[in-house]
Amino acid sequence: MSANTLNSVMVKCIFLFIFMLSQVNSEQDHVHTIQYTKDNFSTEILKKNHFIMFYAPWCGHCQRLEPTWEQLAKMSKMEDNIKIAKVDCTTDSSLCTEHDVTGYPTLKFFKAGEIKGTKFRGTRDLPSLISFLSDQLGTSLESEDEAPSPPEAVNGLLELTEDTFDKHVSTGYHFVKFYAPWCNHCQILAPVWEELANSLRNDNYVSISKVDCTQHRSVCGQFDVKGYPTLFWIEDGKKVKFKYYLYCFSIILIFDIYNYIGG
Repeated sequence: MSANTLNSVMVKCIFLFIFMLSQVNSEQDHVHTIQYTKDNFSTEILKKNHFIMFYAPWCGHCQRLEPTWEQLAKMSKMEDNIKIAKVDCTTDSSLCTEHDVTGYPTLKFFKAGEIKGTKFRGTRDLPSLISFLSDQLGTSLESEDEAPSPPEAVNGLLELTEDTFDKHVSTGYHFVKFYAPWCNHCQILAPVWEELANSLRNDNYVSISKVDCTQHRSVCGQFDVKGYPTLFWIEDGKKVKFKYYLYCFSIILIFDIYNYIGG
């Protein structure tokens, strides 16, 4: 078995796990997002500030944005001056035409009392959407305390620290690797983890990240990490231990032993 083949198998294993979790969590989707139609849109958006997603169910970009949009809606529940909603342009095409929707998804902010929206033109990720809303509202959806700069992904992979970890994983879905640089199995997993992150770099459903436990012991202690590598699926700050990886690691161990004997 070549290294490339092993990496491919590992990535498929992890993708399968993510898919399984996405199916479990799909039942919880759309809990916080409001659905408007041509019958109530015009009257409702006059009452309060709105951020609207004009979409089509068949649109791939819309489907990828859906988990992020739901997270934004969940966060906005704590605010009195904003509602997050959406309009299905396949059933209310005239409404979408009226608001100059020419592609999907189209995101627009409507100020209370106004019928004309301001189009969002940034990257469709949660931090960018929050920043846009904060600019439009003149307030922040986040804590008033000064927060450290958010981590920047390198080919989709985020390196989290004691300063950035809690805030980053507090909302949304995250797949985190806790590791030590000297750990042999961590070194074997590293290219697989990088490939997985790169494959999902444009995906809005989950972020792939890692924490160096030799540098950020408090984070690893917080999650009771006892060995390396440890993988956790984290939903809104709560961990779900990734047990499916035991099968994948058995492949790694076999490959490692095979190379040792063969070498």
